Amino acid sequence: MYDKLLTVSDAAKMLGISASTLRRLEDNGKVKTYGLKVVYTPGGQRRYLADEIQRVFSQTSFAHKIGFGSKAAILVRDVTYAYMDSGSTLAIDTPFDKAGLHRLLTMAAQRGLPTMFTRTVYRPEHPFSWLWGKKYPFITTLTEDAYLNRIIDEALGDAPFERNHSTCYVSDFYGHDLAAWLKQQGIDTLILGGVTASGSIRATAIEAFQMGFHVMLPREVIGDRSQSLLDFTLLDLNARYADVLSLEEVSGWLATLPMAVSESTTRHRQPDALSE
Repeated sequence: MYDKLLTVSDAAKMLGISASTLRRLEDNGKVKTYGLKVVYTPGGQRRYLADEIQRVFSQTSFAHKIGFGSKAAILVRDVTYAYMDSGSTLAIDTPFDKAGLHRLLTMAAQRGLPTMFTRTVYRPEHPFSWLWGKKYPFITTLTEDAYLNRIIDEALGDAPFERNHSTCYVSDFYGHDLAAWLKQQGIDTLILGGVTASGSIRATAIEAFQMGFHVMLPREVIGDRSQSLLDFTLLDLNARYADVLSLEEVSGWLATLPMAVSESTTRHRQPDALSE
């Protein structure tokens, strides 16, 4: 019945209280202090509606809208076979609108806005890459030439990416001059898409926000390994660091911008323009 439910632990973290306190506040299926309804699974586990937690955030001065700035860029992370192929160990388990992402990229390119693609690459000789592989061994499959590390051809293979970048870091901003390059282009808004919400997307969003960018997250083109993890992460990012919007809202804003090139024109890629 409800597709956005949070566990008692996740809900408590979002509210800044302990799980035991949240349980103690429950009274006849309600948490009256916060105006929350408690939903029970068939197994008797407590769940809370993400939309209601969002309402609490709004009422307590969280989750205000940043809004778009004057000029945006789109950055897409790890839409590769490793994360999009259901047979992969790293695959996400949430809906992801690849066609919608392609349309968004095309709209941006037609308006002369930078579009960038980043993929995670494991380099065993690199100190951080080795360390990340030690903590999260599945990352070691993402070598430079690995089949799993290819962009999804049928969905985004002809997408108008202006720049391609490989990184062994969690955040797209760490270890190279991406922020400086964006600011040189007059960019003040960063639209993020890709995977995973709780990993690279979160790290990049927070770092971009700290650098002064308006961070926009179209929810239909962000994925993670479970729906609850995705919902929790987007709820937290929307509360503190970014605007979580629908793909329609982001596309609608792009549609208000003037066309910079004809619809029949697309950009040529510049492979590895931002590579380390």
